[in-house]
Amino acid sequence: MSKQKNEDNQELMIELKTLDEELKKLNTHLENMDNQMGELEISKQIINKFSELNKGDELRVPLTSGIYVKAQILDTKNLMINVGSNITVEKTPKQVTKILDGQLTELSKYRDQLVGQMKVLINRIEEIQSGFEA
Repeated sequence: MSKQKNEDNQELMIELKTLDEELKKLNTHLENMDNQMGELEISKQIINKFSELNKGDELRVPLTSGIYVKAQILDTKNLMINVGSNITVEKTPKQVTKILDGQLTELSKYRDQLVGQMKVLINRIEEIQSGFEA
């Protein structure tokens, strides 16, 4: 094997390792996004269940992990949503669901971009690997 071919192979191995590391990072990011999207879907389901409750209904409200307190619902028409810096605003369940849907849409678009980036990396990895097999 010529010296040039050996150097080319070493460069391709370095590129392959770099691409593999980048692919692993993107995959981790993708898993986190999928988890976020799952949590948003669960939130939507909870909001829908809340809409079925009546004023005076009793429920358990978590104080901390595994510790609850009994509470009565005073208002079934509004939820309080955190908008940042410990500021909350009242929104109807329908408005909250619309906000969650918007977040899901944005995450879905970003997820699609991420998957596209991963496909490009995978194609390049396969291209390099097939070059070694030839």
